[in-house]
Amino acid sequence: MNPQAGASAAGTPPAGDPATALYVYGIVEADADQLPATGVGDPPGRPRLVRDGALAAVVSPLAQQAPPGRREDLDAHQRVLSEIVEHTTVVPMRFGVVMDGEERVRQELLRRHGAVLEELLDAVRGRVQMSVKAFYAEETLLREVIAARPDLGRRAAEVRGRSDPEARGVQISLGEVIADAVAQRREADEQRLVERIAPVVDDVHVEPPANDRAALNAQVLVGRDRRGPLDEVVRALTEEEAGRMAFRYVGPLAPYTFADLSLDGEEPAWG
Repeated sequence: MNPQAGASAAGTPPAGDPATALYVYGIVEADADQLPATGVGDPPGRPRLVRDGALAAVVSPLAQQAPPGRREDLDAHQRVLSEIVEHTTVVPMRFGVVMDGEERVRQELLRRHGAVLEELLDAVRGRVQMSVKAFYAEETLLREVIAARPDLGRRAAEVRGRSDPEARGVQISLGEVIADAVAQRREADEQRLVERIAPVVDDVHVEPPANDRAALNAQVLVGRDRRGPLDEVVRALTEEEAGRMAFRYVGPLAPYTFADLSLDGEEPAWG
């Protein structure tokens, strides 16, 4: 598909106008040739490439006179990147990056940061990000801790309903012991799950649990054409942990976690 082919959306400045405000999605190699039909904006612009040497920025023209900030724009940003990563390597930009025209994209992004961008592309070439999250069934960890330590249950029953200082002290002590035991079980589960996933992917980044029911919050980097073994591991874990944990497996995603693009060239540039 020719990324510059087709008419612009109604009301959107011509796609090839070098002075048009451009929304920037990410960086790809200059020979990329498959882009989504619509992108960010109201009306949505058509994504295309701004090339410079071996690099290209995926952009689309903006008709509105304010940086995009609607939920629909965020959804469009993520959709465009997810569709691109199905076909080619992409270093994603954060949401909301706008630059004033093609020349500024070339000078302040592609040329100024070219060496870093090429390194990031090399690091994630042919790979996608997948999100693997696991959540405990309600009160699973607490039940397991009490089952493993019946003495804690007995001590809790002894002081339940009492409000005297001695009982209060026991309750606090029990709460601390149970919290520590729960944390140890969660850490053991997290390590066990990562050990199952790590051999079939290129990299794993474990993020802090989002809440008390989270057993695993992992982002993984895997070859676009090598997802089969990861799919199988997640399927097996889902079956093995049925009734104890539920899994949420999402992707392919642009490799945000593994291509950290912290550049001043990302700053919105309206002029």
